[in-house]
Amino acid sequence: MNKRKFEFALELNREMQSKAFSKVSISDICDNMKCSRQSFYYYFDAIDDCLAYFVKESFKNQIKEDYLVSDIFNYFENNTKFVSICNADASSRSIFWDGLYVYVKKVLDLIYSKNIVEYLALYAEQKDAITSFYVAGILEEARLYVLNNHLPTKEKCIAYCKAILGTGEDMRNTVLRFNR
Repeated sequence: MNKRKFEFALELNREMQSKAFSKVSISDICDNMKCSRQSFYYYFDAIDDCLAYFVKESFKNQIKEDYLVSDIFNYFENNTKFVSICNADASSRSIFWDGLYVYVKKVLDLIYSKNIVEYLALYAEQKDAITSFYVAGILEEARLYVLNNHLPTKEKCIAYCKAILGTGEDMRNTVLRFNR
C-alpha cells in the first residue's frame, strides 16, 4: 500500500465525519494536508476514486478469505459510523456497495479456485455467473442488516448467508452442473 495515497484516503474519511461526501472537495483535502491539488491528482482521477480506494483498503484489512461471511458482518459492527456515513449519500453509498461487491466476489472466486478443482475448468463467464449469484445473495442480507440497524442479529444473518452458500459439496455440485 502506498502510504501517501492512503493518507489522502484517510483525510477524505476525516472530512466525511463532518460533512456529506457530496460536500467534500479535493481542495478541502489538500488544504488540510498542506499540499497541492496536483499531489491528489497524482494518485486519483477524482474524489470518487479516493473513496473507492479507501473502501477497498478498509475491506482488504478486515474481510479475509478464511472467515468471509462473518468478517463482513464484523466489518459492519466495527465500522458502524463509516458505513452510516457512506450510506447517507447516494454517491458514496454506490461506491461503498460496489466496492464491497467487487471485493467479496474476488475473495469468493479465490475460495472456489482453491477448494473446487472443477471450478478452474470453467469459462470466465461461468465463474462470473456463479460468484455473482452468491455474492448478490450475501450482500442483500448484508444490506438489510445495515438498513435495519443490525437486526436480525449478526449470528442470524451469518446463518442465512451460510444457507445461501450451502455446503462445500453443494458448491461442487453447482460447478459440476456448469461443467456439463
